[in-house]
Amino acid sequence: MQCGLRPRPERHRSIGGVRRPPVLLAALLIVASALTGAAPAAASEVLVLDRHGDVHVRADRHLPAPPEPPAPPPGAVASAAAAPARAADAPRTLLAALARLERAGTLPADRAAAYAASYRDAARLARRLKGTRRSELRAVLANANAMARDGLITGSRAKVVLETVRRNAQWWGANAPLAYGRRIRFPGSRLVWQSYPGQGVQIQWLGTFGRMNQLFLAKDHPTAFAAMAREVVAFAVDRAGGIAWEYQFRFGGGRPPWVSGLAQGTGIQALSRAAVRLREPQWFSVARRALGVFRTPPPSGVRVVTPAGAHYLAYSYAPGQRIYNAFFQSLIGLHDFATFANDPLGRRLWLQGERQARVEVRRSNSGTWSWYQPGVPSDLGYHRVLRDFVTGLCDRLNRDRQREAIELRERTGNPGAVLRSLDRWPDSGPYCQSAQTMNRQLWKRLRALGLPTPFG
Repeated sequence: MQCGLRPRPERHRSIGGVRRPPVLLAALLIVASALTGAAPAAASEVLVLDRHGDVHVRADRHLPAPPEPPAPPPGAVASAAAAPARAADAPRTLLAALARLERAGTLPADRAAAYAASYRDAARLARRLKGTRRSELRAVLANANAMARDGLITGSRAKVVLETVRRNAQWWGANAPLAYGRRIRFPGSRLVWQSYPGQGVQIQWLGTFGRMNQLFLAKDHPTAFAAMAREVVAFAVDRAGGIAWEYQFRFGGGRPPWVSGLAQGTGIQALSRAAVRLREPQWFSVARRALGVFRTPPPSGVRVVTPAGAHYLAYSYAPGQRIYNAFFQSLIGLHDFATFANDPLGRRLWLQGERQARVEVRRSNSGTWSWYQPGVPSDLGYHRVLRDFVTGLCDRLNRDRQREAIELRERTGNPGAVLRSLDRWPDSGPYCQSAQTMNRQLWKRLRALGLPTPFG
């Protein structure tokens, strides 16, 4: 498929071991800091479990609190969400699946033993618990066993599945039920977890990558930023010819394990920023491996081919659903990776999605208000989210052309040189105009509700 960019020779400079186009690192960091949030988010409340089992309420200024995408409406989940056909010889329990992986040499014996011990401890605890705590922990165990019966426990997936079991046993063994959406941190880990009543507590990958991005924007936490990058990579799973960060619970009709284009794109963005901020190009390699889901159709990936290009799904199990804000943020992640890493595959996936996005950005507004998805109006929070992501696309495309002009002047040595052709980069107009329209609509709605209308 044509990527939309004409091939051209590229000159590179080595910056901290990263091969970069001729743009100064300082300028790159300024651009990166301006993308998707120019300032750290307001503090978000998180429950922190300490090593003694006590829970403390903390205000985490690096943890953004965006509205959580609701479940798909009835009928949005197509056949891709159905359970795979069970093989006749598939293991019936998680313990049997772990034993099989060990026999096959896919899982080291010591790790298989540790995982099995975690499962047995959680199962014994579930038998002792009562009420909601028991049902929450049993739901997590049931998900793990269901994946085993479906033949979905692999050597790379076992770690995140058993970490979910272990952390749920740690929480429910000593703590009370939680309201939907409460965020949690565990000792010895920087991952963000979230409560999903009926499904226990689960790794919230979007929240985790959002926290990484806020650490990047804060600029003064390189140790924490690097530690988060190492930890998230440790829980990546082999999927769609690359790696992915999977959700391990049932949601909106989807069965685990599933992936989100929104979370995956944000993860690629955060790892690209790690490569730039820490001057460690290996994070570009990790982000490149995470592109697989954007090349692969559901249910393994999130790619849906369209007449214009490609749409990237919010949920791999819901190929018929189109959530506008999720698609646009996944594109932002692809754009930032392609820009920072100067990566041809990333650029091609970004441009294929961008061609579809310029179709969808026009559809995402009724003329009086924005749509969350076709036929479903955004609430006030999601209108803001959509406006911000569309603004992010507008800003990025404008900066792309500005950067191209700077490179032209460097190449020619002519400070007055201007681009004769601007068709190398997509036009920012549809996004900039849509962002302005949504901003006017927001101001009008806020005034009608008697709410303050801050600038922007």
